[in-house]
Order: sequence, then C-alpha cells, then structure tokens
Amino acid sequence: MTGRIDFHYDVKNDIVIATPHWHLQTDEDVRSWFAQYEAYLKPFGRKMDFIVVLDDFEIATTIGSFWGHYRAKLLNDFARLNFRVRAPKKVRLFVNTSGVLHGIATEEAASVDEAVRGILGARSKAGLGRAASSA
Repeated sequence: MTGRIDFHYDVKNDIVIATPHWHLQTDEDVRSWFAQYEAYLKPFGRKMDFIVVLDDFEIATTIGSFWGHYRAKLLNDFARLNFRVRAPKKVRLFVNTSGVLHGIATEEAASVDEAVRGILGARSKAGLGRAASSA
C-alpha cells in the first residue's frame, strides 16, 4: 500500500508535526515511509524536535523488526526530541521493542498540545534551546 505523511512545521515552537497515513505491509513500504521523512526533514540541515500523530498508522507483524531498524535510523539521523501521540497498541509494542533493541526512545503524549508542552519542558530541563540553536 502506498501511504503518505502529512507534515506541519510549527515555526513558533520549532517543532515538526508528522501524521503518517500508512499501513505498512512490506519492506518496500517501510523504505517508502522512511524516504518521505527523509525528504521532508533533511532540508532542515539539523536534527529536529518532532511529534508523530499515529491515528492512521499500522505495522504488519511480519515487518515489525525491519521497521524498527528504519525507525532507529530516522531518529538517529533526524530527531533530537520526539513524542508520539495516539499510537495504537500494536504500534506502541513495536515502538517500545525497537527502542530497547536500538537504544532509542520516544515519549508519549495524549495530544499534540501535550506533546508540544513536553518538548518545551524537556528543552528547558536539559538547557536546550530551539533545535535551530543546537545544530
């Protein structure tokens, strides 16, 4: 299945909000999913803080491990702080598993507003500015 990711850049808070509309079934789906993130995030030229809204995102059990590898690459290459919002149970399981296997994490929030507050709070606590100032 071909999917898409809707991106929004919150200029005020310097946060990318991504809403993937994917039901990943194959390795090729995973590569296409990753390529969409890469195409959007790479031009920023720095690691971004971002939120992923997962209302319309699913992962087939058969490609969970393969997806976890690409998720780790996505976060390692392009993310500084990140939150997920409204992940279905199976997606949460794959996120948590890939986090353990690849040493990466994603915070979880109930809403985009909560995730924005979480990122702003994490920046403050860690003494980080906007992602742009930490390039």
